[in-house]
Amino acid sequence: MVKNEEYFEEALMLYETDPMISGNMSAVAKFLKHKYNMDSTKDSIRTQFNKLMKMHYADKELVTENVKLAKGKQRSMDQNRIANKSFREHARIENALGEFAKSQLQVYKKHAKALNKIKLTPLHESKSASGVGVIQITDLHGNELVDLPHNTYDFNVLSKRLKLHISEACRHFKQDNYKKVAMFFTGDLLNSDRRLDELLLASTNRAKATSLMRHIITQAILDVRNQGFEVTIVSVLGNESRVGKEMPFSNEGLSDNYDFMIMDGIRQAFDLANIEGVTWGGVDKVEEIVTVDDSKWLLAHNISGMVNTQKNAQSGIGRLALNGNNIRFMIGGHIHATNIGDFYARSGSTVGANSYSENALGLFGYAAQNYYLCRDGRITKISVDLQNIEDVNGYSVIKELEAYNAKSVSKTKINKTVFEVVI
Repeated sequence: MVKNEEYFEEALMLYETDPMISGNMSAVAKFLKHKYNMDSTKDSIRTQFNKLMKMHYADKELVTENVKLAKGKQRSMDQNRIANKSFREHARIENALGEFAKSQLQVYKKHAKALNKIKLTPLHESKSASGVGVIQITDLHGNELVDLPHNTYDFNVLSKRLKLHISEACRHFKQDNYKKVAMFFTGDLLNSDRRLDELLLASTNRAKATSLMRHIITQAILDVRNQGFEVTIVSVLGNESRVGKEMPFSNEGLSDNYDFMIMDGIRQAFDLANIEGVTWGGVDKVEEIVTVDDSKWLLAHNISGMVNTQKNAQSGIGRLALNGNNIRFMIGGHIHATNIGDFYARSGSTVGANSYSENALGLFGYAAQNYYLCRDGRITKISVDLQNIEDVNGYSVIKELEAYNAKSVSKTKINKTVFEVVI
């Protein structure tokens, strides 16, 4: 019998693809016998091709199975690689956050030791005094530099304006024999750096500015407490002080925020120092409902504009009433312009006018902050004009400014005349 392996490739092609004889090895063998004038019989050629075909398909199946196994192995390796990479990245982040938390805790402990050394005035012992004095602190925009002919702003100006606000409020609280004071922080304690002019007009980077703001606000809290008042502190989150560029509206999303970092750091230091007479509420919410002198207040930064007009305020109160919260009064900021109504109040900012508010928004304003006298169901709303601070000694920031290499307004001025016209 003649060996016909050399014709097998053609036989296999005909068997698999030829429309006339595909699938019929007997017909394939007959066709090739006549085409090449083979000496072997048709049956012997068919038998030989069948044996070769079995071997071919066995090899092909083996190759297919090997490829399948190799693919499965590769997929498992890829999955393990991705899982291991994800775990490594997660572990790195968790380790970094753990180390950051440890370092921050050491900072808070160091601050707590310093706080423990401060001798505070005893709390007022008068039990007959009723009501609550409320100090609202909002839109401090720490780290912002303003250099206009009619307004300047930096950390030194911030500390003076905040000191003046605290002094005016506490003077009134003492005069009216208040025992309890609430300090409500309604957001934007640190300035944004998402717009180019904000990035250029910044005193220092935001991490250093966070520490500076903790230092200033800690002094403000101690100032109130040291005048004998029982102090309760609640803080909500602003939009400009968020860490990311996107604007989230959930508590979890917006708590990635420098307002939270500032206030939570101060809270931890105060807790470690066990300072008598200072109580903390929440510091990580978009909105917070607080009971003041038996009335429910809503604290919010005012991103939704609830304290912009009476109509908006009524709508906001209605929304909360549907959720079972009967709000008596609401406070916020955000717009940097004082607006006080019967059941809402919007505070101005310690910044006052800046290039953005004047040139982009067409608004002019003065630096201002609000405080409130709450007694027997009455709420008296007072705005403090903070624009003129020539005779005010602010909170201590000079040493810290030098330590953090922060710019002041004076450093932004170029005392050189480029072009001058004299008529």
